[in-house]
Amino acid sequence: MLLRVLGEPGLENDVADIIYLFGQTPDNEDSVLTKAVEVYNQRRAKLIGFSTEKSGSAGYAGFQHWKDSLITADIPENIIVGINLLVLRENFNTLSEAEALIKEAKIRNWKKAYITAPAFHLPRAFITTISVVLREYPQLKVYSLVGIPLDWNERVRHSQGTTVGTRTELIMGELERIDRYHAKGDLVSLEKIFNYLGSRDTEV
Repeated sequence: MLLRVLGEPGLENDVADIIYLFGQTPDNEDSVLTKAVEVYNQRRAKLIGFSTEKSGSAGYAGFQHWKDSLITADIPENIIVGINLLVLRENFNTLSEAEALIKEAKIRNWKKAYITAPAFHLPRAFITTISVVLREYPQLKVYSLVGIPLDWNERVRHSQGTTVGTRTELIMGELERIDRYHAKGDLVSLEKIFNYLGSRDTEV
């Protein structure tokens, strides 16, 4: 599954309705912000979206900070979209972000979406998003785009700013979270994920 998620080619000769940036700490935010600029410059997505909420003092810095960063990089303000997760729950996490994104996609009738996160976070973000898609909006086609690579050996803060380690060390924690949330019932089986991907890629 890791290879499948990290090796997604994306859409060919088509444009996604949105690229969604999963919230990152200041240590890791350049990975997704730079990726969003790249995708916009390549005209691969119509909108750039991310959460309207902050995530603790050391976590995701919030919508305005990221919006300002993108505008500084010459991204037009009118294509930057805030996704409000507080309509669903109070906790800021990967699941609540995915749920808010899919709720917004259904309301706006989006058909195709990219999601992006740093390489160590993207597999869980993608599996979580597809799990929500299958429950709430199976017509939506979601594609993963790995964020711009960062130094694997740098010690950084992750999650809500509470997890610290090198980016390489964070991989094991992410895999453990996938197992734990699957056992909890938040994530569907890998078989269902692969079935979704198969139908997504063969449907006209």
